[in-house]
Amino acid sequence: MDSIATIRAFVTVATTGSFTEAARLLDLVPSVVTKRVMQLEHMLGVSLLHRTTRKVTLSAAGEHHLPRFTFALAAHDEAIAGARRGVEVLSGPLVVKVPATLGHLRLNDVIYDFARAHPDVNIELLSIDGPMNPTSEGIDIAITAFPNSFSGVADEFLWPIRRGLYASPRYLTGKPELRHPAQLADHQCLAYRPAGSTWTFRDKTGRISMDVKPRLCSNDMTFLLRAARNDMGIALLSDYVAASAVEHGEIVNVLGNFSIPDLWIKALIPRDRLDRPRTAALLKHIKRNFQIDAHSNPIDC
Repeated sequence: MDSIATIRAFVTVATTGSFTEAARLLDLVPSVVTKRVMQLEHMLGVSLLHRTTRKVTLSAAGEHHLPRFTFALAAHDEAIAGARRGVEVLSGPLVVKVPATLGHLRLNDVIYDFARAHPDVNIELLSIDGPMNPTSEGIDIAITAFPNSFSGVADEFLWPIRRGLYASPRYLTGKPELRHPAQLADHQCLAYRPAGSTWTFRDKTGRISMDVKPRLCSNDMTFLLRAARNDMGIALLSDYVAASAVEHGEIVNVLGNFSIPDLWIKALIPRDRLDRPRTAALLKHIKRNFQIDAHSNPIDC
């Protein structure tokens, strides 16, 4: 069984919502596409798609695996394309948008290293939070954690980010032990504005959503981290943002028995720029620096 062929069949059906359309794009007959998806489902031991006579939708397992398979497929295709291209000198302008906190703590250094390695590439780095259509804004690569997709723009899944609730030990002193998200109604909450004030959790019983009333709200996660360190409440933070403060005992994780759905970092790239060598090279450089394994558990990056 050709694993890449089965993954490509599943990803194409998932993105088009149709076995017939997927077959057309892959230049195959629908029965072959169906067989390949079934082979992948048999190998995984799960159903990836819900099929009816009118439509095809993702199962829960399909939603879970689609970003990882999309990433694996893109990495495979890029490796083949790179081998065919050979060595080339990169040049020209490159406009890159990154989220402010992720850029400050992780991505800016990676992009700086790329700029040093390719002196003929002129990079404009925009530090902006929130979803943005790269086509209408003249952006070559827009890094985002938001699920928004746009017409004519390719979604390149990069890596998942773990999140958690954090507060200082002093803030928690004298308060009842947090055992359930419903207790957040009695606490000061610190919210990351782009993610909203509805906090979602999962445990063995299913999904729980809580609408919190933030004491502080900001699009700068480092501001919320500072507030949590200074006893101002409970913050919903990405683990990589909280890591240093946790290590120094300034904040602790709370409600750890409830998981928070991961955010997937992805790159939005206008399809007419996907084949530009400098765009493809920067995307590959970002992936390589984070050493992402698309089949692993979410990592703290």
